Amino acid sequence: MTEELLFYDLEVFKCDNFAVFLDENKNVVQIFHNDYDGCRELIRDKKLVGYNNHYYDDRVIPKMMDGESVAQIKDLNDEIIAGNENAGKLGKLKSTYDCFQQIDVSRPGLKKIEGNQGKMIFESDVPFDIDRPLTEEEIQEVIKYCTYDVKTTVDVFKMRHDNYFKAKKHLVSMIDNPSSSIEDWNTTTISANVLMNRPLPKWSDVRLGKYDANRDYELLKIVPEEIRELWQGQKGTQTLDQFDCEIQFGFGGLHGAHKYKKKFTDVRQWDVTSMYPHIILILGVLGPHAEKYKQILEDRIGLKKTNPELAAAYKIILNSVYGNLKNKYSILYNPEAARSVCFYGQIALYKLCEMLAPYATLVNINTDGIGFIPKVDEEKLQVIKSEWEKMFNLSLEDDYFDEFIQKDVNNYIGKKGDHLKVKGGDVARFYKDQPFKNNSIRIVDIAIVNKLVYGKDVVTTLEENLNDPHLFQYILQAGRTYKGTFDQNGNKYQNINRVFATKDSGIKLYKRRQDDGLVKFPDSPENMMLWNDETDKFTDFKNKVDLNFYYKLTTKNLERWE
Repeated sequence: MTEELLFYDLEVFKCDNFAVFLDENKNVVQIFHNDYDGCRELIRDKKLVGYNNHYYDDRVIPKMMDGESVAQIKDLNDEIIAGNENAGKLGKLKSTYDCFQQIDVSRPGLKKIEGNQGKMIFESDVPFDIDRPLTEEEIQEVIKYCTYDVKTTVDVFKMRHDNYFKAKKHLVSMIDNPSSSIEDWNTTTISANVLMNRPLPKWSDVRLGKYDANRDYELLKIVPEEIRELWQGQKGTQTLDQFDCEIQFGFGGLHGAHKYKKKFTDVRQWDVTSMYPHIILILGVLGPHAEKYKQILEDRIGLKKTNPELAAAYKIILNSVYGNLKNKYSILYNPEAARSVCFYGQIALYKLCEMLAPYATLVNINTDGIGFIPKVDEEKLQVIKSEWEKMFNLSLEDDYFDEFIQKDVNNYIGKKGDHLKVKGGDVARFYKDQPFKNNSIRIVDIAIVNKLVYGKDVVTTLEENLNDPHLFQYILQAGRTYKGTFDQNGNKYQNINRVFATKDSGIKLYKRRQDDGLVKFPDSPENMMLWNDETDKFTDFKNKVDLNFYYKLTTKNLERWE
């Protein structure tokens, strides 16, 4: 049965409150203002969708439908915003979709997403702390503002539907006798409950397989003594200068990059197949539940072609276990098991480096894979590969790059035929926008890649893209710890703004601290042109933009790749 979706958002003031409902085609279904008669009937048998509604709207709208006064609704609103997690919890709506849930670690608001996509950044001029009933003009503005946000919520839901909500639905279906609130849980919590319904005993210490005669783990002998000493603690890093690389150990993945060169050709890439899931099985982390986890791991391979949606759900289960081992709120919480998985992975990859180093130039070492340039024939490489796989009970997948360019271990470009693999803050947005992350000055990513890979002049890239202003935009946001966004003359602006570098005398926006000190936005231009309307309406962009600013910024970033 197909779900009937209803998208909604609330706005609450001292003397007025609103609820706006839209369908999935962005048509207004109904708008409520202070009177919620008929609202319960409207939402019955429908799946509500909002943005951050699990935290806010789902707790407020039941009280609106119960007929609580405007003053009571405002009090509840203020308690929730102040951080009272119990406010409105009784009677909270269940089984709704929240487009904010697990969207990104940066936790973007709708205004940030609107800006990232080049849409109008529309913030209402009506202050939420207004101490009187709204005028008719203000009421219409609030409704317009709220409706605009719901339309953006529809867009976000559609962007996340296939890769998040469908997979989550599959996860829920895998649990017998689920909790009535399970659809409100995040996927990592659901995944843990797919595997087990009660915690396993926690490990008292690290476990790494076989002991030697002195009751020390054999595997620990592979790494130098200073690494073993590091791992006696709980945090920190240690860098080894080996194999012409700086190799960093710690409490995550093993990382390293060649010290002297940035550009390479004919690079082989060996990646460990599903490294953490396999190590979890090797070390027996899941106890009696290991067989179920193993079956999911094996089944997913075939499902990639026959049922990609279920395969996506299985991938979430497989990849969430390691994180849940470190999550004190998860039934999988087992910090010593997490350390064991981490150390096993670093030891295994370090040993692979050691085995390859006499026969190859090591290029990039990154958690579950190594990039290298062979100096020997394929037969010798396969001997090394087979010996290592047998030693650690893991498998290696083989890949290849025609060219490989890196700034450091986490910023690189791999070229394979006509396709590029880009990773890192300098280049990750080469192919497409990142609407839920930082999407400012994407043109710089494009210009860097074009220069490094194709030798294209930076100015040429800038000029070729002048018909797409949103590539040049900065989305500036003052966080909640600041008073807001102000210019050099003390004028206040929206909390989130879109600006461009301009040749004309423009404004300069700052974040204002609580002590009224002004803080610059990083890498932002001195002369800013404010444009919070849709970027495709900026028809005079070519004549206004300061290309020299973007050229200098790109050139500065390119220097780090040399």
